[in-house]
Amino acid sequence: MPELPDLLYIRDYLRQHATNRTITAAEVRQPVVLRNAVGDPPERALKTLTITGVDSHGPFLRITVSSTLELVLNLMLSGRIQHQRKPDRPLGHICMALHLDDGTRLNMCDENKMLKIYFVHTGSTSAIPGLDALGVDILSPGFTFEEFFRRLGDHPRMQIRALINDHSLLNSIGNAYADEILFAARIHPKTLAGTLEPDERERVFAAIRDVMADGIRAVAEARQPIHVKVRDHMRVRNRKGEPCPRCGTIIRREGVRGYDVFYCPACQPPRRRVFIDWTNKPEA
Repeated sequence: MPELPDLLYIRDYLRQHATNRTITAAEVRQPVVLRNAVGDPPERALKTLTITGVDSHGPFLRITVSSTLELVLNLMLSGRIQHQRKPDRPLGHICMALHLDDGTRLNMCDENKMLKIYFVHTGSTSAIPGLDALGVDILSPGFTFEEFFRRLGDHPRMQIRALINDHSLLNSIGNAYADEILFAARIHPKTLAGTLEPDERERVFAAIRDVMADGIRAVAEARQPIHVKVRDHMRVRNRKGEPCPRCGTIIRREGVRGYDVFYCPACQPPRRRVFIDWTNKPEA
């Protein structure tokens, strides 16, 4: 799924290429992804209106139309948005498309139909699950070490991987960057938050800021189309069976609360006994 660096890149791209463009037609091809709180169907309500703003908030992308309506997108696991120019081929599995007055289209696609598109009046977002319950913005001045330490203290029995991945606590770190953050901090993903030593807390806090800043920079510098996920800069995510770039130990994959996590068992040793000690074991 697109994560914070991806969404910031998509936001900035759409601000440049879609803002002030008039919608000449709207298509809803998969009604199952649409949550319409406006009443009028988007095909009728959006036609001839102008895109006046694009913003992001946590995992949500917000497209404001004529300052009165919003399309709020949660791309979920497999959703993508494409800016289709002539003679670009459209991505498959288009769920909704906006035709713009410059002849381009914004295609919102998801082969699994998990994408969620909320069509709402501007400011009326209380019915969007999770939007108003997001935690502290990790890119904001409010994300201080003291604030991070308080959240660790509030959830001492929570595994650190699950904690930093909880958008109601921290806004917002996805699965891929959570793995990269804990690798940078040298912390095992199943470590309980309450067992972290003071220096370990500081390492996780610093890694959040550094890894996310590096990710934002890497995605922006790659300059890929907005439907492409940029992951080449990642050191452990999706690298099961490869040598650790720091020590050479084989990268492992485990499950944490239903999610795949990737880590180095030597650089990130477990704090407590685990079912299998993978340290220095050859790949099966």
